Amino acid sequence: MFSIIPDGAGYREFVLLKDGQGIYLRIATPEDVDRVETFIRGLSQEALSMRFMGGISRIARKFVEELCVENPHLRACLLAVEGEGAVERVLGLGNYVGEGGANAEVSFMVADEHQGRGISSLILERLAGLAAGAGYLGFEADVLYENEKMSNVFRDSGFETRRAMEGGIIHVHFPLSAPQAQRERAEIRERVAAANSLVPLLRPETVAVVGASRDPGSVGNAIFRHILQGHFKGVVYPVNPHARAIEGVRAYPSLDSLPEAPDLVVLAVPATKVVPMAKAALDKGARGLLALAAGFAESGPEGARRQERLLHLARSRGARLVGPNCLGLLNTNPAVQLNASLASAMPPRGRVGFFSHSAALGVVILKYAAERGLGFSTFVSAGNRADVSGNDLLQYWEEDPDTDVALLYLETFGNPRRFARLARRISHRKPVLCVKSARSHAGRRMAQAHIGASPRDDAEVEALFHQAGVIRADTLEELFDIALLLSHQPLPRGNRVAVVSNSGGVATICADACESNGMQLSGPGVVDLHTMATAEHYERACLAALEHPEVDALIATFACIGDCDPNLVARAIRRAAVRAERATGIAKPTLLSLMGVSGAVAVGAAGALGDGGGVHRTFPSYRFPESAALALSKVVDYAHFRMQPPGRILSYDDLDAGEARRRVEHLLEGAAEGSAPRVLNATQARELLACFGVAVAEAAPSLSLPKPTAITLGLSADPDFGPIWRFRRTGVGSILRITPLTNLDVADVIQRLHLSPDCGLAETLGRLTHLVEELPWLSSIEAQVLVPAESTAAGLALQPSPRLAFTQVGFRTQ
Repeated sequence: MFSIIPDGAGYREFVLLKDGQGIYLRIATPEDVDRVETFIRGLSQEALSMRFMGGISRIARKFVEELCVENPHLRACLLAVEGEGAVERVLGLGNYVGEGGANAEVSFMVADEHQGRGISSLILERLAGLAAGAGYLGFEADVLYENEKMSNVFRDSGFETRRAMEGGIIHVHFPLSAPQAQRERAEIRERVAAANSLVPLLRPETVAVVGASRDPGSVGNAIFRHILQGHFKGVVYPVNPHARAIEGVRAYPSLDSLPEAPDLVVLAVPATKVVPMAKAALDKGARGLLALAAGFAESGPEGARRQERLLHLARSRGARLVGPNCLGLLNTNPAVQLNASLASAMPPRGRVGFFSHSAALGVVILKYAAERGLGFSTFVSAGNRADVSGNDLLQYWEEDPDTDVALLYLETFGNPRRFARLARRISHRKPVLCVKSARSHAGRRMAQAHIGASPRDDAEVEALFHQAGVIRADTLEELFDIALLLSHQPLPRGNRVAVVSNSGGVATICADACESNGMQLSGPGVVDLHTMATAEHYERACLAALEHPEVDALIATFACIGDCDPNLVARAIRRAAVRAERATGIAKPTLLSLMGVSGAVAVGAAGALGDGGGVHRTFPSYRFPESAALALSKVVDYAHFRMQPPGRILSYDDLDAGEARRRVEHLLEGAAEGSAPRVLNATQARELLACFGVAVAEAAPSLSLPKPTAITLGLSADPDFGPIWRFRRTGVGSILRITPLTNLDVADVIQRLHLSPDCGLAETLGRLTHLVEELPWLSSIEAQVLVPAESTAAGLALQPSPRLAFTQVGFRTQ
């Protein structure tokens, strides 16, 4: 995806092609001349003709040397490479030449055997970011009419291209910005590539277990045994140089001796042997690695270096890595049935994808979830998540037809800004439910000790979840309470709830919990059937509640007194749900609190009541009514989020981001990396903000007008979360939001500040959002927004635009 890259000189990034294989993109340097020359000599005559627009048999070395000049302000060449060291090879390249003008000329070359894999599209996006960071405003290119592949790259990029044809040559020009179409197409490419990259891990056809042992107490034996006992549908090879067979299966002395290349290699060996075994696996052709051992980044500097070496090795070969220091992974799909984990039994099949940072906790959670009737589609224990993270799993689950709910146990974020962008999109299709631990100082210290990463303060996390529509659970118990509801019941259409109970005390507790969690008792409200209520009483009361037009959800509680059968009551409630949905055509979530029973309660067989399987026949049951009310309230909030259209960044036609970037570049001339921020003076701030159409207060407001409302506005650049906004109004408190701000974020901020939607602040914040996105060197903003009060003159309501009184605008090199 296009984003401005401020420091092009040291740029290097691991990216995924659309087939899921990884490559590195990096800036060419003079040391690459021989490597690039070898690549160009390997191109076909046709490829050379398309690039140089005519017959050419040889490329002069001087041309190659100029390609590898490292000066992004004048020119840059971006290489797509795989391998490392002496065996690193170039798969494709793209370069721009601008010589300091407003526009740069861009061109590409991709090896014939690697065309069609999306290399040119990725290079174009990143080259555009590098050029924008170097001060260029647009790209130009000349393409032969018959060069259909290159024309398609520009056409499908999403950039706003303009074309003109002359003499069989198409001249293409486009500005270096990210319109909505470009973002959408890049997101599609990214999520398809991420999902495909995890196929060797989660849907392998062949698996090798290095370290498989005959010792029943060893990790290698447990993993291999669990794969066999899980009835894996593919082929599994034990690798052990000292054993003829493991669990009755022929063992192989080395990975090189295997009869075929495995898709996934499980490394069940000590930490000191992981890297050499990983290299052997990659040499054999493996595309997925699962490293179980501890002794990496969580163990100190030496382990951190070992982990970095493992990661670089995997990525340089285009493979994906789960771990190290992890439990394993599993997939319950009947066509796969892979349990490559330390969990002794395969969990029940379901439609929940689960990602966990913690290894041991993951095993416990799987067992507990099975006891409560929650099934899984896939499970991944990430451990140190050196490579594969929750962000990757979110994109896999977004494309996975077997997964309806994404469940995350997180202690840290690897890339919070990317998580926010992904979760915003995915939450509109599938619920994302998360427990984020390490909220206290003690918890953060513990997390850093056992996974080797630094957790963040909770305020930023809360803002991220709120903006992205992520359902946050405070405890593991609450996580599964909500997951049960999402897995087995439809989303509610609103916050109106009815309560049916056979205990006035229980009903009172439930009613209190509903209202304290933001829900409204409606329709029949609270129905007290009294202690000796029968199943028939429950059926009639629940039917009346579910058929009521002012009820969106039902909580039915039952306190068993004496010799009673809760299942009779549960079946009666189900009959009511079947009849109500048949009568109204609306599926409404129904929650049970059968006192003493928790989990998923399946009542009746499919079609037993003539419902044709169309009605949800499994109900979440909660031990206490407060748990049911809390779970329902979280799902009500999520349903409200789903009903809104996806947020969008507000657009304006009068922005001059290119001029703003040039001004910042001039400001930072000569500044060393890591030096103190350069702060704008009043004139510089006013001129820079004018590029984005933001008005600056010149003088105090007129005494004839009502006193304006002052909103304190601050922006700081967080190293993990990126730019963070803080808004404060006296008497209201402060609000924290991460960037970018969408139209929904802006409306929410205005509402929470108790301002009128028409106060004009929305446009000011929308324009400032573009300033933040277009100027990645921005380090801080401190200002007051003066929002005029409504006034009247000559019978007309006047609402002047807000003005900003700036205290500081700072930039730093990156």
